[in-house]
Parts: sequence; structure tokens; C-alpha cells
Amino acid sequence: MKGKFLLFSVAVLLPAALFVSLPVSLRGQDTTPAAATVAPAFERYDAYAGIAYSSANQVKSSSALYGVNVAVDAKLKPWFGGTADFGQYENSTRPNVTPTVTTVLFGPSFFVPSEKLIGFAHVLFGGAHTGGVTPISPNISFATAIGGGFEYNLRGRWWVRASGDEILSSFVQQAASTGASPHLRANPRASAGIVYHF
Repeated sequence: MKGKFLLFSVAVLLPAALFVSLPVSLRGQDTTPAAATVAPAFERYDAYAGIAYSSANQVKSSSALYGVNVAVDAKLKPWFGGTADFGQYENSTRPNVTPTVTTVLFGPSFFVPSEKLIGFAHVLFGGAHTGGVTPISPNISFATAIGGGFEYNLRGRWWVRASGDEILSSFVQQAASTGASPHLRANPRASAGIVYHF
């Protein structure tokens, strides 16, 4: 009699226990992934165009030059990359002369990225050319730019940039002089404009 009662109990309670535990075990096997946090896309390149000011200590009879500054950054990492920088500056207010300076610079840049604000610093190397005045010899000089700035996100891929640096170069200021100038010129440069990240 006890054996039949135990057999009957197992036959009734086992399916009931399975029925209760089945949804729990199925929920434990649910493989629906949780919503993942999507990291912002790494924008490897950016192109910049802006207006710029540079002093003109290396050019006779002028004190300030205004022009354009364009640059392209290529990033190997979000915090490090390389920069190609071109500048063209002139002073058309002087009588009888239009002093000009052209710079072509390349070098490493370092970035501090965030969602809305990016800080950067660079050390650029290349050349500077001066013209538009009484011939200066030499009129081409090795140049270095040390500086940095900030970018602020306007919308999507569009940012606004403000930057400043010191351009080091060496020119002979007297037209009759020849050979390399013994004097290193340090000219501040300021620039502001628009950046497109892609």
C-alpha cells in the first residue's frame, strides 16, 4: 500500500515540479543581448580652413600680416596624429610694397578628445618664404611652429577651431646682406576657422 502511495505521489508531483521549474530554466537560457553602449566613431581625418594673423618681424617695413591658414590632420590614434599646415599672409596697407610670408609645415600633433571639446598641441617643421619687398637674401628659411588650440563641436562633423603658435624662422633683413641670418625670429600666429571631421 505504501509503495503504491509513493508511486502515485511521484507520478503527480514530478510533472507539477517540472511545469513550475521549466519557465525559470528557460528564462535562465534567454540569450537576448543587453543593449550595448555604442562608442563614438573614431574620425581619423579632419580638414581646417580659417583666417589668420602673423607678425612680420622678418619682413622689412611691415608689422602685421593677415591671410589664410589651412591644415589637414591624419590621426593614428584618437590622441596622436600628423598635421600638414599651409599659411599665406600679407600686408597690403604699406605704400609701394606688399610684404608677404608663406609657410609650409608638417609634424606631429597630440589631441585630448572629448564629446564637445578637443584640445591639441603640435610641433611643426618646414619652411617659410618672404617676398613683396626689397629683395631679402636668403628669402627662404627653415621654420618651426610650436603651439596648439581648441576645437568646439557645432553640429555633427562640423567644429570651430581657435589656435595660436610661435613660428621660428631666420631671414636677413638688410637687402645688401648675404648668407644665413644669425638672428632667430619668433613671430606669433593666431588663427580661427571651421573644421570638418571625417
